[in-house]
Amino acid sequence: TSPVHFVHDGVFVSPELDPLEKTVRVTAEIDIIGSGHPLVTVIATLVDMSGESVASNESYNVTLAEGFPQTVTVLLSGAHVKVWSIQSPHMYSVMMVLKDVSHGTIFDTLHISAGFRQTEWKVDTNFKLNGDSIKFRGFSHHNSFAGVGVAIPDRIHLFRAQASRAVGGSFWRMSHNPYLPALYDFLDVLGIISWDENRDYGLEYVGAMHDMVKRDRNHPSIVVWSYCNEVECEQIYNKTGPQFRIAAKSLDPQRPTAANGPTNGLDIQGLSHAKNTSFEDFHQQYPDMPLVLSECCSCETQRLLRQDTTTCMHDQNSPGLLPYVAGSLGVWTLFDYYGESHEWPSVTSSFGNFDLAGFPKPHVYWYVLNWMVMIDSLDKGRPPLPVPDVTRILDLPNLIYHSVAVLSSGAEVELSVNGKVLGRQPTHGSGEPVLFNLGGECVFAVNVSGVYCTGLKRVTEVNVTTPTECKAICCQDNDCSVWQFSVWKGTPFCSTGNVDPTTECVKPNKIRVGGARSGHPKSGIHDLKAVSYDSHGHMTSSHTLHGAKDAAAIVLSLDVPSQSTGTGSALALDGHDAALVRASVVDESGALATYSTANITFRVLSGPARLIGVGNGDDNCHQNAKSDHVPAYGGLARGIFQVTTDCVSENRDYVLQIDAEHDGQTKVYPPGNCTEVTAIRVQGSSPGLQSGSLIIPVSSSANDLPLNTAIKSVFPENYTYLRDFDG
Repeated sequence: TSPVHFVHDGVFVSPELDPLEKTVRVTAEIDIIGSGHPLVTVIATLVDMSGESVASNESYNVTLAEGFPQTVTVLLSGAHVKVWSIQSPHMYSVMMVLKDVSHGTIFDTLHISAGFRQTEWKVDTNFKLNGDSIKFRGFSHHNSFAGVGVAIPDRIHLFRAQASRAVGGSFWRMSHNPYLPALYDFLDVLGIISWDENRDYGLEYVGAMHDMVKRDRNHPSIVVWSYCNEVECEQIYNKTGPQFRIAAKSLDPQRPTAANGPTNGLDIQGLSHAKNTSFEDFHQQYPDMPLVLSECCSCETQRLLRQDTTTCMHDQNSPGLLPYVAGSLGVWTLFDYYGESHEWPSVTSSFGNFDLAGFPKPHVYWYVLNWMVMIDSLDKGRPPLPVPDVTRILDLPNLIYHSVAVLSSGAEVELSVNGKVLGRQPTHGSGEPVLFNLGGECVFAVNVSGVYCTGLKRVTEVNVTTPTECKAICCQDNDCSVWQFSVWKGTPFCSTGNVDPTTECVKPNKIRVGGARSGHPKSGIHDLKAVSYDSHGHMTSSHTLHGAKDAAAIVLSLDVPSQSTGTGSALALDGHDAALVRASVVDESGALATYSTANITFRVLSGPARLIGVGNGDDNCHQNAKSDHVPAYGGLARGIFQVTTDCVSENRDYVLQIDAEHDGQTKVYPPGNCTEVTAIRVQGSSPGLQSGSLIIPVSSSANDLPLNTAIKSVFPENYTYLRDFDG
């Protein structure tokens, strides 16, 4: 390494493109270690994705001396630059050369990935990208996944990013810390806007804010820097906010600063889980401050313990539709994560629209319907994916008391029970579930008045003022078996849930009245089928659910890499790449055995791979994530397999030199000497069931690395994961 060099993270290619000057500004911090006073210059060349040079220029000459780093500026013409956007995320590379003026020697080189766009935040027009007004629709995230925890392989990050786009999410909130650099690269090439968030807030953490901005500022996807989250932001009257602002603006003067909570020194105010009235009050008090709903919608559900969260999602997203609010960018969350469970034995959250293993929950289809189908395909804030047809039954056959809820993008939707058509209803284009009443009286024969039932959740989505109204809410919810109503200090309370009244409703409480269902869910319902029709009566899509049957076999399928998830068609042999394998427990007819808890063992039969984790999405599962087996949940389990050959990664010749352990887990080949390109064969087995096996394709080409796969998957027309998911 030359003693004359570019400082780490010291090159800044500003993504903000002046609409009038059309100039790309490049600043480079350079330094020398040791003696000497070389006269140097910096050459910057802008190159498009095809490798063609777009613009080039050189800085003025400077003399370096140890202990006195210099910063130089290079201005490039942006006249022929194509702007970066959600629907067309054009990317470039800036080739940096640090050159000795006197001798023509090249001291250092660097390639910076870059994209250019024009952004503007105003109260009256909210957020503008390249002159187009955009309403944010996006999700908050925690860096967590089944089987691997926070050590998420790059291709699984790609899987998560594509899942966000598939449900209409064009905004990614880093909560509550900066993420792995590779993730930002995916967001850049896929056209997903992001909110980068600092972790700790206080004067002692100003350096962390500085380092985050310096590391991440070249990414065009980042449009705002966030200081803090919620309670950590509550330092309104001290010097923290202004110092954080100085740290950010000294490195990146153009991006605005924000926070997910009230503090000072901000350009944009984000509010967390705030109602419309909170935004109205803030806007009235600070009419010139742009606003955004930066976190909302902690709506809980699981694939088996299903809750109707559509009302929660609709109501809590609504502040983002106010004319002076830039949108809803931080729905909590896209995926479940370890921690923030309610109480033992739960060990993960239930807020996600996908579970911890990456399996979609039923109510994620509300976002597909409302954020994809019902948003104009020309909307500049909508991901550039085809408009899907949505038909989804939100209930399971063996958990039905009174009605069945169906989401549909059609003009009408029809429900059949055990092959018999129950009826057809209009959807009215509302984006909300259609309820089919199965008949029969809703009976709460067990009296739970005069006692307190633990485990119930207060109904806040609607105003409930009488016991009759509270009972009716529980009656319409297939997941509700107990309701209780009370009035405390003049305020009515309605609480509902699914608990055992014999064990959970015992503590005396004389102000409560309520009831519990006496019977079990409706028996005899084995099959449900919903069919959507357009306004001309033509079928557009359908969804079928089969009731629980005896398990007979295990079927393996490949979710990553897969064209169906926008994650490519093969694993790259880079020593790190990983696959997501789905194990489905099925009956003799091939239908998913929804209630099977068969203990599934994963193993590698042949090929360059090892099992690195297992999971199932169950928030109550305590199985060691690093074991080779896991019980099925909802009839499904997940195995994560990682390649054990590296003949693709850059600089692997250095890896051969510094790997002192030689533990044999990963075999590294020198450049040009990759001989082990054999596919991976894996198996899923369980006692008493027919085993399943699967081939995972592999590649020794750098074109199949996760980032290059993402570049080729900006417009994934074959994304069918949500449409075809059975679970």
